[in-house]
Amino acid sequence: MPLIDAMVTLVAATSVVTLEVFRSMIHHMNNSVKGIDWFRGEFHYGFSYAFGWVTFILLVLSSVTFLLLSGKRKREKALSEREARENEPVNIGR
Repeated sequence: MPLIDAMVTLVAATSVVTLEVFRSMIHHMNNSVKGIDWFRGEFHYGFSYAFGWVTFILLVLSSVTFLLLSGKRKREKALSEREARENEPVNIGR
């Protein structure tokens, strides 16, 4: 798996963890803290929660797309002679 794809996948996983922590906090506040008066408000999901899930879906889609399309073209599959030369391995003499 390419490094960029791994980083995008890690960001997607981090966003899911953040969304689940937020969901658990809302659940806890709505069920366990009813009698405490110092919050003085209701806890509910807003547009940022939905935006977080949209972001997660886009990150997963970009990760899968990058993984599927990031393969380097080989000489036989090159569209032009120039592309075929660019895809040749380079020996740097080390």
